[in-house]
Formats: sequence, C-alpha cells, structure tokens
Amino acid sequence: MPTPTPTPRDTRPLAAAAMLIVAITVTLAGLLVSSYHDTIEREQTNLRNLAEAFAAQTHYATLALDLALARAAEHAPQDGTDTAAVLSGGAPEAIPARVRRLGPDAPRRPQPSGAPKIGIALPPGGGPAAITLARVLPDGPAVIEADAAYFQRIFDSADLGHGGSVTLHQRDGTMLVRSPTLPKAIGHSFIHTPLFQTHLPRASVGAFEATSPIDGVRRLYGYSAVAGYPLLIVAGRDLADTLAVWRGWLWIAMLAWVLLSVTLAVLAWRMSREAARQAALIARLQASERRLADGARYLDAILDSLATPLWVLDAKRRIVLFNRAFLQFTGRTGDAVTGHLEAEVLDPAGAGARARLYADSTADGAGDGVHALEAEIRDGSGATRTAIQLAAQLRSEGDAVQIVNSLTDITERKQVELRLAYLADHDPLTGLPNLNRLRRVLADALQGEQVVLLLIALERQQEVADLLGIEAGDDAVRQVAARFDALAPAALCVARVKANEFAVLLPAGPGHRPVDAIALELHALLSEPVRVGGREFHLAPVIGIATYPQDAASANELMRLADIAKHRARSEAGEPVHFHSESTHIQLDERLTIEEQLRHALARGELTPHYQPKVDIATGQVTGFEVLLRWNSPVLGPVSPARFIPIAEQTGLIIPIGTWVLRTACAQASRWAREHGIATRIAVNLSIRQFYQKDLLKVIADALADAGLAPHALELEITESIAMSRVDVVERLLGGIRDLGVELSIDDFGTGYSSLAYLKRFPVQRLKVDRAFVRDLGRDADSAAIVRSVVALGHGLSMRIVAEGVETEEQLALLRALGCDEYQGFLFARPMDAAAVPALLGRPVTSGA
Repeated sequence: MPTPTPTPRDTRPLAAAAMLIVAITVTLAGLLVSSYHDTIEREQTNLRNLAEAFAAQTHYATLALDLALARAAEHAPQDGTDTAAVLSGGAPEAIPARVRRLGPDAPRRPQPSGAPKIGIALPPGGGPAAITLARVLPDGPAVIEADAAYFQRIFDSADLGHGGSVTLHQRDGTMLVRSPTLPKAIGHSFIHTPLFQTHLPRASVGAFEATSPIDGVRRLYGYSAVAGYPLLIVAGRDLADTLAVWRGWLWIAMLAWVLLSVTLAVLAWRMSREAARQAALIARLQASERRLADGARYLDAILDSLATPLWVLDAKRRIVLFNRAFLQFTGRTGDAVTGHLEAEVLDPAGAGARARLYADSTADGAGDGVHALEAEIRDGSGATRTAIQLAAQLRSEGDAVQIVNSLTDITERKQVELRLAYLADHDPLTGLPNLNRLRRVLADALQGEQVVLLLIALERQQEVADLLGIEAGDDAVRQVAARFDALAPAALCVARVKANEFAVLLPAGPGHRPVDAIALELHALLSEPVRVGGREFHLAPVIGIATYPQDAASANELMRLADIAKHRARSEAGEPVHFHSESTHIQLDERLTIEEQLRHALARGELTPHYQPKVDIATGQVTGFEVLLRWNSPVLGPVSPARFIPIAEQTGLIIPIGTWVLRTACAQASRWAREHGIATRIAVNLSIRQFYQKDLLKVIADALADAGLAPHALELEITESIAMSRVDVVERLLGGIRDLGVELSIDDFGTGYSSLAYLKRFPVQRLKVDRAFVRDLGRDADSAAIVRSVVALGHGLSMRIVAEGVETEEQLALLRALGCDEYQGFLFARPMDAAAVPALLGRPVTSGA
C-alpha cells in the first residue's frame, strides 16, 4: 500500500511576511543612506561657512598688519631696531606687533602685483612663533611680525568637537597656525595633499572629505582662500564625531527593524503552522482510509520486494504469512506453505535449534527484542546453506503471540572469511604456510623442545622468470614446493617465506635423524632440475641452518642466525649447505667492526702509504717503488691489508681510499724529485672497483696535474683477473691510460686464466710474476718452467718482467739466469715509509750486483 503524500505546508503567510520585511528593509536602508548623505552635506556646508568666516577675520587682521607696516615703517630705524605697533580698526582686538626696516643693502624683491610676502618665524630656542608680513616700500623693504598666538585665539573660538581643527596655510601649502596647536607641523608644507593638488585649483571655497596627513584621522573639511592675501583657512571635523548622532539613529533603526521582522516572522510562522496542521489532519484521514482499503495488497508488495525470506508463525508454529523469497528458498508453492507447520516446510534437521530460538523470543521479558541463530540449513534443492535466522515476537489482535522470522544467507561471506583466514597463514602460490604461520609454529615449538631451522634460497629461480616470464618462474617455485612432501621425517612446518626462499622447521635432538643428513638429502632433492617451458633449469639451492637452543635463545634470533648461515652458504664457493656456528658469528662481527672503523680511517689519518723498492737485476739499481697501504687503527691496532682491502672492495670504500693513495703517491714522488733530486717511477695498484669507476681517467689526470708529476713517472698495476674481464672495456680504458703517458703492468701474472690473444692487444709495459712461483724456485722444477715461460712471453711482447717476493740470494740468481728484468722483496728491502727512501737511495746497492 503506498504511503500517503504529506500535504505541503501553506507558505503564503511566510511569503507575505518575507516580502513585507524586504520592503521595510529597503525603505529603512534608503532613509538611512539619505540621512547619512544629508548629515555629511550639512556638516560640509557648516565647515565651509566657518572657513569663510575665519577667512574674513584673517583678512581684516592681515590688512591691519599691512596698514600698520606702511605707517610704522617711516619711523623704524634702518638698522633693524624693532618698534611696537598696536593695531585696531578692522581687527577684533589690539594686535601686538613689531616692525623692522631692512637696511639699504637688503634685496628688493617685490611680490607679484605688489602683494606682500607672508611667512612664519620659528625662534631657534623654541619660543613663540610669529607671523611675518614683508613689503618693499619706497624707503626700502620692511617687515612686520605679529604674535601667532593672536590668530590661535581667533581659531580657538570654534567648537569643532573631539578631533576638530582650524588651520591657516600659505597658498604654497606651508602651515602657519593650527588650533588646537601642533608645533611639530608648523612651518611644514602640505602642498602635495588633495586640498592643494585637487580642490583649491578648482575653487577658492569648498568642502571635501579626506584622511589627515598629520594623524591619519578621517575628517570632513571646509576651506576658504583669504581675499587679497596668499592665505588659506581650513576647518576640519572628525568624521566619526560628525556621524555620532547618525549612528545612534542607525542603531535605533536596526533594533526597530529586528523587532518588527521577528514579530512579522513569528506571526507568519504561527499562521503557516496552523494551516499545515489542518492540512496534515486532512491528509492523515485520507491516508488512513486508503490504508484500510489497500492494506493487504500493500503489505504483500512490501514483503515480496524483499530478497530475504520472511515468514510469520502463529502460536502453534503454523505459517500464516510469507513472501516470495521464502517460497523460492523452500522450493514450494503458496498452497503448500499457507497454514502448514514450519517443520513440514523447512529442513527438519534444524527444528530443535529453531524451537529454542522461538522459546527465547516468546519468553517473559523478551519484549520486542530480536533473537538470532546461525546454522546450516538445506534449501528446497537440497543444497546446504549457512544462514542467520532472526526471530522477534509480534502481538496481533486479541493479544495473540506471533513470531516474525527472516533468513539471511551468509554462505558466500563465510567462504570469503575462510579464504581470508587461509591467506593470512598460507602462500597463495604454493599453498604452503607463509612467514606469519611459520613464526607462530616456531614460537610454539620453542617451549623446551629442540628444533632446527633450515632457510633455503633458490639462487637461480629469478633467471627462469627473466628468461620465460613471471608465470614460468612461479611454475618453477610450485614444482620445488611439491618436493617438500617427500621430506622425511615430517617437518613441523614447511613455509614459503620470500619469493624464492623456503623455510623448514624440523624436530631435533635424540631420537631424530641427524640434521646434516637431512640437509644434504634436501639439497640433493632440490638440486634436481625443474622442467619449465620444455627446458630444464637448475635452481642452485643454498641452505642456512641454525638450531635451538644451541645457537639461539629465541625465535627471532634463530631466524636471524639461519639467515646469516644462508648468506654464508652463498658466499662460500662449493659449500651450499652452511651451519651457523660461533666462529661464523665471530667472523661476521669482526668484519663489521673492521668495516665500521675503516669508514672513518681515511678522515682520521690512520692510513699510511709504504714504499717497496723495485730493483734492476742486471745493474742492481732501484728503478721505482710500489705503494703498499698500511692501516694502524687506534681501536683494532695494525690491520693486515689482506683483512681490510677485501672489505673495502665489497663496501665501495676502495674508491675514495684508492683515489687518496693515488694522489698521495704522485705528490710524494714529485716531492722526492724537488727536494732530493730523486727521479723515480711510482707504482700504484688499481682494484677492480676503481678500474671500472666512470671518472678513472680524470682522477689519474688530476692527480698528476695537482702533483706536477710527469706521466711516465707513474705506473698503474692491474691484476690478471681485471685484464681478462670485459676485454673490450679493459682495452679502451688501458688505451686511455696510455694516452695520458702513464705506464701499465699486470700483477700476479700466471695465477689465473690468461688469454694470449687479448694480452697482445693491451698496451702493457710489464708483467709481474706472482710470489707463489718465485717462492718455489730451486725446489720445484715446474715453478722454474713457468717463470721461464712468462719471461719468454713477456720479452716476445716487448714487456719487462718483474718478480715479486724475492727473499733469498738463490732465488735472485735463478731469476737472473732465467732472464728476469726486475725484482722486489725482502732480500733488498722491506716496505718503508716515505722518510726512509732518500737514505735508502743514498747507500751502496750490493744485493744481486
């Protein structure tokens, strides 16, 4: 049954009141605006009249002074002696004045049209000001001075209220007199104000509104020029003072408007409300009649529009009312439902639970409360659904008790909740537990039980994804995950913790298989190739292992140590399975300590270059020095280069350290040449990180230029592994270094893989035989054969051969016999600091001579 449309409220009284209020507002606003303008115009007229009156008085006073000057100038001495003159006549009172005749040498500057010159005299000591009137008379110029206080008293007679003023100006804008007095403004010009720039040029008498340039107060002004003299009277009154009365009327008008508007609005509202009540009463009566006529059809339409099954039971649990959704749920027709017991229509398996729900709904004190039941129920097709049934008590005519029921199907929501709960603890790709689940299982397992945690990383899984795509990479991961099912004994938890990493938690201790046997078995299992896209791939698993409580005391620490062991397995070639141990932890701590101290070593000046001589085998003369870096840490003590150089390489610290060594060595070689006349070649090692830095050539050139060292005095040593990697790049860089004039040598030659085809393309001047071959000379024929081959190869390529690590005379003799060109080692000298080099070169060289 449709809801009756409410009768709209009669808005005519409100509209009439609003129009009346608008009319009153417009009328009142017009009267106020008109009153405002009248007040302003009236006050401007008063001020203009006042200015004209003061202008007339000023005219008479000035004229009296002018006449007095003409009479008194005949008797005034020519030396400037003052003579008192008392004026009367047109002046309102006697004016005290002084007349002075100027000497014959005074310049005669007659005013235009014979007008006098009027000004203001301000005594230097701050005494009373005087109005001066000067004329050029037949006997010479004369001036009369009248006390400005006279004019001040004239202007003081005007009552212009708070902030009002009367001022006397010259036509050039100079202020002569002001009432009330304002000594700081007397004598200042106001020629740039609107009065002198706009109003006075248009009319000699007028009125205007402006902001005072003296105190910033907004005023109304009336002005009048003084007839016959270059003077101007300005009378001003504070605008706020002028509008005080008008503002009083404004507040009265606003209050009256508010009272009148409120009264009209209240009256209109009451009339409208009364009309609306009458209309609403009529509408309710009409709606009641329609509801009585269409009640059944209306209720049916509402119930059938709901998608939720609804039904009403009487006291005997018979169905007396239902909607279309209930029929669809039960799979029955209306005739098969109406008047039937609920147990005959709904799933009988839940009858007991529903009976308890109805008992709660109709119990004493249940009132209008709604009771709920969540249960599984079969629908008309036999499918099991999860639903929430709501039941509430309903009192019908005669106080009979009925029960209203609704059924909400939450099957899909339950499935989503179960899915979300599953995803919270499982990896969606493999179905294995995830890291979140592993942490909980691990926390439960560490309750006194010995366990072992294996972290497995598939090193080459990403290669599959890069080659064949992400889906292929995921397929490889799924195949690996399936292999964990073959793990024996059964793991406490097998989890996928990262994209290409898994974790296995196993029980340990007496009665369990040894962990190393399980780890090797698992490694062999996971090392078998996976087949993806018709191709086989080896994913190269590495395993890190940590045990509880032997290695760790908590779950987080156990995972951290297993991860460290896993990274250790990555870095240890040939050892894909690695157990965490105390020694591993100590090595890691030592490495991190060295790294931390090394980051500050350069800034603290802890690094020191040492220099090891290179000696010509044939002549016994020193041919140059190799720079060897030493580090004496205040925390760690002396640190071997074998310990800190690899760390510097891994962290990138070798770049700033190598640059510093290069610049220091060049500067030292230049200093030896300047101070000791030592012309020698300095050799500096380049690491692989340095060799591939983008600005290497610029760094070398800047080091040479800043030190003032000839390029041929610098030799750069690179290892054989650098020379044989990225041959095209190496060849280009070596060519750039040779273009600078710097010499090159290959260090540790023979210890790695060398390509002779590439070697002949490199612009290298020296090959250095590794100390491993030199050490065994005289004891191992193979070492001698290798050295002989290197010498022959180097000489065939026009290179000089340098032997490293020469410590005995026997080694030196064999090297000489094999044709080696230079050597370095403890036989001649150990590495030394820069200060010892001059003394070394000054001693006779006997070794090998």
